[in-house]
Amino acid sequence: MRLDVVIVTYRSATYLPVCLEALSNDAHVVVVENASGDDAPELAETAGAKVVRNATNRGFAAAANQGASMGSGEVVLFLNPDAVVGEADLSKLVTTLESDEELAAVGPRLVSPDGVEQRPWWAFPSPSSTWLEALGLHRVRRWAEADGQGFVVGACMLVRRSALDEVDGFDERFWLYGEEADLCRRLWGAGWTVRLVSEATALHIGGASGETVSDVTFEHFQRGAEHFIAKHHGRWGLLSHRLGLLVGSALRLPVLVLRGDRRAALRRKMVVRLLRQLASHPFEVARP
Repeated sequence: MRLDVVIVTYRSATYLPVCLEALSNDAHVVVVENASGDDAPELAETAGAKVVRNATNRGFAAAANQGASMGSGEVVLFLNPDAVVGEADLSKLVTTLESDEELAAVGPRLVSPDGVEQRPWWAFPSPSSTWLEALGLHRVRRWAEADGQGFVVGACMLVRRSALDEVDGFDERFWLYGEEADLCRRLWGAGWTVRLVSEATALHIGGASGETVSDVTFEHFQRGAEHFIAKHHGRWGLLSHRLGLLVGSALRLPVLVLRGDRRAALRRKMVVRLLRQLASHPFEVARP
């Protein structure tokens, strides 16, 4: 299969050279730079990649579609600039996709530089799963997820182009976070399947593009989940999701404060945000 690689960068120049170095010289690599103002474009061109310089930050989904449209390979690897996948592991992903005509997308195991396993596969967000998590009913949640449908993390995701085209690529209303969950949900809905390939591994630092904008990253992460819920579960589902998050955060916050746990600040931020959302626009996701 002919391979295209799409890497969307934003303040990622520190990590990009290692990411590019691990890729095969045969791959058609497109780096889409989302107006971060660093030297990632020059680094990418030096490595032989085709570079797109956006005048504004278009968000991940739009930039990923932009990069994918510039290739014609049968498979497209969407790769974060802070992720590294070697030729052998990438070959395992390609072989898996080739071996099953119903497979639309696959992803590898993700490991941080210190060897800690990251979670590479998630069940789809839903109001019910939000409430189960809020109430600490983890075993019930695992039972509820037993149908096996879910999504691979977009840090390293190989997608069959015909499947990508069938569902019209990423939904560009997702600016940052949630876009890979939405893509995989639509692929399942179109009759395709998505799989984790545990035999393949990618190194992933995680959060590199958002290190200097943590408050913005937090907000967009929440918006990504809310866009997914609103799109696939409707306005009442969005309200239920927000109420579940509020209850879960409120229940955990006093315990975290008493323990002196640094996660208390995040829970407090979550409570404040949710109260504002519920007071001003409980049934919709406001624009940034």
